Amino acid sequence: AYYPGMPAAQANRYNQLAQPYFYQAAQALLGSRAESFLANYKFNLRPATDDRPYFFSFFKWASLKEILDLTGRGGLPLLEWGYPVLVATLLQALLASLVLILLPIWLGSPSRDNGNHDRWRAFGYFFALGLAFLFVEIACIQKFILFLHHPLYAIAVVLAGFLFFAGLGSRFAQRYAAAEREAEGIRFSISLLVVICLLYLLMLGPLFTALMALPTAVKVVITMGLIAPLAFCMGMPFPLGLSRLGKTAPQLMPWVWGVNGCASVLSAVLATLLAIHFGFSIVILLALALYSVAAFAFRPTGDTVVITCSTYH
Repeated sequence: AYYPGMPAAQANRYNQLAQPYFYQAAQALLGSRAESFLANYKFNLRPATDDRPYFFSFFKWASLKEILDLTGRGGLPLLEWGYPVLVATLLQALLASLVLILLPIWLGSPSRDNGNHDRWRAFGYFFALGLAFLFVEIACIQKFILFLHHPLYAIAVVLAGFLFFAGLGSRFAQRYAAAEREAEGIRFSISLLVVICLLYLLMLGPLFTALMALPTAVKVVITMGLIAPLAFCMGMPFPLGLSRLGKTAPQLMPWVWGVNGCASVLSAVLATLLAIHFGFSIVILLALALYSVAAFAFRPTGDTVVITCSTYH
């Protein structure tokens, strides 16, 4: 189909096509027209990277209508079904989540709270936590596959690390809750995990390169050590939010558990879709933005007003 310096007359002599498409594509990709060729081609041909490791992601929304119009004429096998199935799964989970989150409001079960404003602040806090936690966890699994050589190792080690050290973080958060310093604990944990994530984005690549030749058992220990501080911080905001809510609006507790659970289901699919388009580093940055939103949503605003009014009365 192509070799360097090959004249056009030599192209399309075997396995002949209507035009020398392979020859033309190779020339475009190896020349100055590469970017325009990739942008205008009917399928996604951009190379996979460690940050976007999807070797078989050829789907483009712009080609969907044309492929569907070819149904019955041999065009449907051209459709890569994995991506549309992900989108359908996300829409299904989103619809179920909207019902499960909004239906209690419509039925009036959380009506005796501190006002609509506080209820939606609670929604923003726990929904953002549900999305962000899984974003970071899934991105870490993918990044540690490169270090541990196999998806099975990465999933087992990273999940175990997150569950164990996030549990320790939740246990440690009781100190802040007992002292009624939940806001301080949330600010501390989210600030620290933002710093850790940013450092990991800069350092993990060179670190993995330097340590790649170590035995697998040693790399498992190193992985656990890298996961520990991040997961520890990520385990604190959720119980601290529940502790605060239990004191101010305990009737909302079952509802925010559902909000967080729905967000966790959505995030597993959404993280993959975002990684396909933008890469796992962007997924982590979005997670940090969501944690920042959670910290903003948690800001206590009603305590001073309540105390002042009670004293005045």
